[in-house]
Amino acid sequence: MNKTLLLRTSVCIALGTVSASSLAAGFQVNEHSANGLGRAFAGQAATPENASILATNPAAISQFDEAEFSFALNYIMPNVDIKGDVVTTVGDAQIPLEANEDDIAESAVIPSAFYTRPINDKVSVGLGVFANYGLATDYSDSFNALHFADRAEVITMTINPAVSYSLTDTLDIGLGLSATYAEAEIGTATPQAIGAISQGAVPGNATILRLEGDDWGYGWNVGVFWQASEQTDIALSYRAETKLDLEGDVESDLIPALNQGGALGLNLAAIAEFAVNHRIDEKWSVQVSANHTEWSTFDKLEAELESGMDLLIKQEDFENTWRLSVGATYVYSDELTLRAGYAYDEGAVSFAHRSLSIPDTDRHWVTVGATYQLNEDSTIDAGYAYLKGRDANVSQQRALQTEALGTVVSDLTATEHASAHILSVQYNTRF
Repeated sequence: MNKTLLLRTSVCIALGTVSASSLAAGFQVNEHSANGLGRAFAGQAATPENASILATNPAAISQFDEAEFSFALNYIMPNVDIKGDVVTTVGDAQIPLEANEDDIAESAVIPSAFYTRPINDKVSVGLGVFANYGLATDYSDSFNALHFADRAEVITMTINPAVSYSLTDTLDIGLGLSATYAEAEIGTATPQAIGAISQGAVPGNATILRLEGDDWGYGWNVGVFWQASEQTDIALSYRAETKLDLEGDVESDLIPALNQGGALGLNLAAIAEFAVNHRIDEKWSVQVSANHTEWSTFDKLEAELESGMDLLIKQEDFENTWRLSVGATYVYSDELTLRAGYAYDEGAVSFAHRSLSIPDTDRHWVTVGATYQLNEDSTIDAGYAYLKGRDANVSQQRALQTEALGTVVSDLTATEHASAHILSVQYNTRF
């Protein structure tokens, strides 16, 4: 057996199946408001309960008569399991292996902080620090499909100053500028079993491809807040796309020529929201939102190497998505406010482009929350959400024709089972 040719064959197959692990950012992070979480973020852009409204609608910060400060901690506990099989075919031989892994997504704590203050009767300003995107997935060394997905992590932080101007007593507009810092790591490795299959020609758990990089990206966001009546507030908001070129290092144990600097292009999708907050009476109010995310801007994952080579990692062809939510708020007493909500959140990845690193699918949200009045100026919010994803089937195949070995094929068939718990607490004060 030509061991050198087998090595090259294995590397080519693996490179062809590297998933867009950095598209962990494709899982949008909404957790920047505990009170918003309690009603599944329904009506978020139209419900200025505290300074965290800045993240969604800069126009609504005009609704505060005093300086406001909010600080939140959000704990996300995902549970993502993969059940499947991978079959490697070399000539007439087929080698089937299980491809099962539990808890591939890591828990995370996401902080956020906001400050707003009125300048005069017309102008208000604010500053927010929060995250809109981020995820981490990690497969164990014993996973038999590491050449499809291994480590993926994206961490982002957005700094967002904003200003609001009151055009009339009932109509406000807002503008924000954002600076987003992002770090990302993506990678694949050879499965442990490949050593035995290749009779040592390809080592197990060797890095096929790993990219690390970071960058700052800049964008803007706008909003409108309209008090349509004494009972109803309506809002529109839009956060523009942020483009990033994550510069860093490319590493490979199997292809020395790839060990060089490079940059990975990554677009954080634009987000639009239409929101309504309607007060039924002094106790009850209802909220609704329709959010649209322009994921179609992400069509491929491609790295540009220092040598000038463009390395197409995967054609993604993401699809635009909608998130529809409805919530209710009940003022139980002067000290206690209760919330509940439901949301349906579309996945951005079609079956044809679904991968182990992004087995994205539609999700249902069920949420509850509460606010307790600590004193005249301070409140504490708490929110809880349970997310249940629709089971997602993953089917990937890569084939390579060689003179010595014939057609070498790697087939993966798997199903993702996903759910998550989110806990959020937030402190708010005015001064």
